[in-house]
Amino acid sequence: MTRSIRSFVGLAVLVTAVAANAQFSHQARVSVPFSFTAGRTVSPPGEYRVDVDRSREMVMLSSENSKPVMFFTIAAWREPDGRSYLRFHRYGERWFLEQVAINGVAEDVPIAKRVKEVFTASNSVDGGPLSADIALH
Repeated sequence: MTRSIRSFVGLAVLVTAVAANAQFSHQARVSVPFSFTAGRTVSPPGEYRVDVDRSREMVMLSSENSKPVMFFTIAAWREPDGRSYLRFHRYGERWFLEQVAINGVAEDVPIAKRVKEVFTASNSVDGGPLSADIALH
C-alpha cells in the first residue's frame, strides 16, 4: 500500500513539474459564447487565454471563471490562409473543441470515438453536427 502511495505521489510531482515547465510558444485570446468540452473537461462560456506549445503538442485554455484546462493535440498541418481560430463541433446539445489553429498551423483535439458515434447518431435526425469557428485575437 505504501509503495502504491509513493508511486502515485511521484507521478503527481512529475505531472506538475512538466506542466510548470511547459514553455508556451503561442498565445491568443478568444471569447467563447457557449459551454464546451475540451479534452475531458466541460468549460463555461467566457473569455479564454489560449496557450499553444507546438513542441509538446500541448494546449492550455485558462479563464478567470474556471480552472485551466490542459490537453494534447494531434495531426498538425499548415492552413493556406494563416488564420487563428478555435473550431468547435456540436454533437447533440454539447459543443466540443475539435481544432486549434494559430497563425495558420492547425492541430486537432482528440474527441473520443464513442462520443462522436453516440452524438452523430442522435444528430442524424437533425441533419448532422454543426461546426463553428471562433477567431482568436
